[in-house]
Amino acid sequence: MSHKARSRPPRLEAHVGLQHAVAPPTLEELLGRSHVAGDAAASSPSELRRFVERAADRVHGVPLEDAWARVQDTFGATEREPRIEPRLTIDAACRATARVSEIASANARIALATSRPASLLTLHLALARFARISGAEVADDDDAAPMRVDGRADRRLRWVDGVAVVADGQSLCAVRGAEAALEWLFLIPRPALVIADGPYADVAVEAGIEVIAFAGLDHCSLAVAPARARPSLVVPMWTDRAPAAYRPLLERALAGAPPAS
Repeated sequence: MSHKARSRPPRLEAHVGLQHAVAPPTLEELLGRSHVAGDAAASSPSELRRFVERAADRVHGVPLEDAWARVQDTFGATEREPRIEPRLTIDAACRATARVSEIASANARIALATSRPASLLTLHLALARFARISGAEVADDDDAAPMRVDGRADRRLRWVDGVAVVADGQSLCAVRGAEAALEWLFLIPRPALVIADGPYADVAVEAGIEVIAFAGLDHCSLAVAPARARPSLVVPMWTDRAPAAYRPLLERALAGAPPAS
C-alpha cells in the first residue's frame, strides 16, 4: 500500500435515516404566528375589561354580561383570555368575501375606507379589485378639500384605487377620530355595503349601512353594538400587523368566494 493511500481518511458508509415529512402549518397556525389572530403582546385582561366596559357604556340597553357574551361569540375572548380565536377570523373572512360577491352581483355600490393604511391598505385594495371584478360599483373620487383631522390641519381624504384614506399631501395617515369618516360618508353616494375599519366602520354602522368591519379587541364596540336596520359582520383580527401578514387569510377567503358571473 502506498504512503498516499495510507494517509487517506477511512471511508465512512452513508446511513440515511428515516425522513419525516413536516406538515405545512395550518392557516390557524399562520395567523397565530403572525399575530393577525391569537394573542397580542399589547393586550391584557385588564385592558380588555376596560374595552368591554367602555363599549357597554356607549351602547345603551346592553348589560355588561351581554357585552361579554357578544365579545366571546365574535372574537373568542374571555375575561381571562384577551385573544382572538383564529378559527373565528377565518370563518368571518370567508363569509365577508361571499357577501361582497353577493352584493356585487347586483351591480350595487360598495365603499371602502381604512384608518390604518400602513397595515390594512393592501387588504382593502385586494377587496376593492375583487368587488369590481364581481360587478360592483366601487366608490371613488378626487381628493377632498383640506380639513382638520385628529387636531391636525391640512389633512384631506384621498382615494387610492377606490379605498378612502387620509393624506397630508405627502404621506398616508392613520386616524382615530370621526371627522374624516363623517366627511367621507357625506361625499360619496350612499353605498349598499361598506368595507372598513376604525371610525369609518363606526360611522357607517351609525348611518344604518351594512358593514364588513375589520376589528381587534381594542375596537370590540362593533360587536357589542345592537343590530341596526342593516346587519354588520365583524372580521376579528389585530389590525396593526405588517401588510403581508394578512395575505394567507385573504387568499383563503377569496378562494372560497363564488366566482364572478
